[in-house]
Amino acid sequence: MALAARIQQQDYRVFVIMSDGECNEGSVWEAALFAPAKQLEKLAVVVDYNKWQATGRSNEVMALDPLVKKWEAFGWNALELDGHDLGALSDAMNRVPLGNGKPLAIVAHTVKGKGISFMEDDNNWHYRIPKPEEVEAARKELGICD
Repeated sequence: MALAARIQQQDYRVFVIMSDGECNEGSVWEAALFAPAKQLEKLAVVVDYNKWQATGRSNEVMALDPLVKKWEAFGWNALELDGHDLGALSDAMNRVPLGNGKPLAIVAHTVKGKGISFMEDDNNWHYRIPKPEEVEAARKELGICD
């Protein structure tokens, strides 16, 4: 999409949101090589780095660290931030393009289930569907009222 925008002289930015687990895939790194080679500076990737994958901790399943340095080594601008800080995330996304011809990778450190005591940092919720009473308890903890 970012390449199509440039070819068609369209002025839009492309944002990709992906999980840290997706960074295990070869197609991610093929695209990561392609984007800077084509100077797709209006492209940004946000990696939700919650440190969990389906079968365990991300760095135990596949050695992802140092993730920011990997993106930089592939020719990207890269930064890391608190993925729960929506202001910082918005500021980073609003800076795209940075003007140096490189795409931007944002490694957003997050906590799975943040803000819900019985879900926070618990990988069992990768598979589970909350029961109605759990939904209600989560809504109360998040301050969501009908």
